[in-house]
Amino acid sequence: MLQLNRNIRLLLGKGLLLGLVVALAGILLASSNIGRWMEEDVGLAWLFRLRGPIAPPGEVVVVSIDYNSSQRLGLANNPSRWPRSLHGELVRKLNKQGAAVIAFDIFFEESRDPQENILFAAALREADNVILFQSLKKKPLTDAAYPGENRQTGYIESLASPIPVLREAAFGLGPFPLPKVPAKVNHFITFKPELGDIPTLPIVALEVYSLPAYGVLRDLLSDVIPEQVTQLPANREQINRLGGIHKLAQKLRRLCLNNPDLAQQLIRRLDHFSTTVSPGERELLAALISSHAQPESLYLNLYGPPQTITTIPYYQVLESNDQDNPLELSGKAVFVGFSEQFQPEQKDGFYTVFSQELSGLDVSGVEIAATAFANLLQRSTLKTTSASTDMLIYFAWAILLSLVLRALSGPILIIVALLLGLAYHQLGYELFRQAHYWIPLAIPLFWQAPLAVIGALLWNYLDAQRARRNIRHAFGQHLPIEVVDQLAQGMEHIADSGQHAHAIVLATDAQQYTRLSEQLAPAELRELMNRYYETLFGPIRRSGGIISDVVGDASLAIWTSTRPDPVQRQLACHAALEILSNVEYFNQQEPAFALPTRLGLHFGEVIMGHVGAMDHYEYRAVGDIVNTASRIEGLNKQLGTRILVSKEVLQGVEGFITRELG
Repeated sequence: MLQLNRNIRLLLGKGLLLGLVVALAGILLASSNIGRWMEEDVGLAWLFRLRGPIAPPGEVVVVSIDYNSSQRLGLANNPSRWPRSLHGELVRKLNKQGAAVIAFDIFFEESRDPQENILFAAALREADNVILFQSLKKKPLTDAAYPGENRQTGYIESLASPIPVLREAAFGLGPFPLPKVPAKVNHFITFKPELGDIPTLPIVALEVYSLPAYGVLRDLLSDVIPEQVTQLPANREQINRLGGIHKLAQKLRRLCLNNPDLAQQLIRRLDHFSTTVSPGERELLAALISSHAQPESLYLNLYGPPQTITTIPYYQVLESNDQDNPLELSGKAVFVGFSEQFQPEQKDGFYTVFSQELSGLDVSGVEIAATAFANLLQRSTLKTTSASTDMLIYFAWAILLSLVLRALSGPILIIVALLLGLAYHQLGYELFRQAHYWIPLAIPLFWQAPLAVIGALLWNYLDAQRARRNIRHAFGQHLPIEVVDQLAQGMEHIADSGQHAHAIVLATDAQQYTRLSEQLAPAELRELMNRYYETLFGPIRRSGGIISDVVGDASLAIWTSTRPDPVQRQLACHAALEILSNVEYFNQQEPAFALPTRLGLHFGEVIMGHVGAMDHYEYRAVGDIVNTASRIEGLNKQLGTRILVSKEVLQGVEGFITRELG
């Protein structure tokens, strides 16, 4: 039980150590640009593709300024040159159809024909629900210390509004900045803190859309922060005098920033207005309140490929009839901008995960603005994890993987790793699909999981090698090391026919062993014999011999070669003399336990191999010379000698003084 607990603790310790390494690797990658690219352009894109297109909300519509409308209206395919009175007519048509808010994703920066501007401005005032696009301009800054070199050190951002006559007639204004570089659009801006927290086009559109419930919102604010409500306009007329509804959105944003818990308090208090507020108004107000408390940048929950959001060509609106051909725009948010069905005519496209690779058609800017508005309205923007939560996910995932995989090996390890990866992937997908919640996917699956698998496999390999070395060392005490290596490759070597060899066999036997075994306890006898055999085995090992057998006080050593070798025989003779010298020293150190030793050597042919049957084998030399060496050793007792060798051993051997005994 103690050994089992120790093994479990050791396994847990190794798993935790591997987990910490994998977790650190994930956190380091996540904090780099490559990690952020992996999560957005690989992980997020995969989730969108796996989920596929979904139905957009019916409350938002795009009116497309496109090539077909140019042809139908007999105008040049250059919408920037269209008469602005035409836009005024579009606004009137949309209002007759009951549009709740109209947002133009077109920048009216040129003055052009004054009469056209006046006609368009009149339509804007009459509608009193139109938002016009503002543009963000970047002006480079230069280092004042190097005016001559005009060294650029950064830029300053400024806001450009439409021409005054249109700006003053519009009910609201708002920019919608998107990256215009070869990069995938994944998020949108809600407010620009660099410019005093000005709201962007989707926020302003939502503000107008929810204006019918503004009175309820003001009552909620009066309950929560009564002293600050006086700075807010009370009605539509005061909103216009304030400078537009975008100014109201800006004030609400600052209230939320100055009161971090304000949004939650307002949403909770909505329940107390259940008798006076309809469910639809409650959802609308909750969306409006949440949008002002959101971070300045949110991830888009894209609905699908270009024109997934209901798209009506510009000309169809102008040709529609309120009675005979209604467009069902009542209570809807309408976004007007460039949107084409085919790539060659596209003037305003942005690369997204749903861009069409074959046709090259991207999602238009106006559709992205409409998507952002719909996300805010449905409170379905992608919710992301915080940096601390990300670290917790990387850490927990790495520890789980490592602890499980360290307990496994071989194909099972790979299979379990795949199953765990599939489970994590499914969890991430379900959170994304059902709750619009995006957790890290690419780094855990494509970085941490392979690292954990490789680490576990490598650690298993090192453990196996360490265990093999230990076993090799342990068995090396009993078998020749080359035999141990053969057995490590497979048990088929057990039953082979053995190896023919020329061998010198050394047999030893100790006197007085029987008397000592009767006097000493088994443990004492064992300790004594271990010290005794240490004096014998040292010379044998150093001279290249193999310890073949040990039985009680007798042992057998062998020197083998593929052909008769005088050098081997000479080494064996030297070993025998050294053994005798060692034993004499051993006996002098412990006279009470002296073990006088006799040695016999013989040379001839043997077969080296495993001898035995069923489940028990021993590695030994088989041949007549083994028995002869033992008999030669036994003659020492009759002749009163210590070392006897056969004449075969001495053939070709020089440097020894010998005496022939016949």
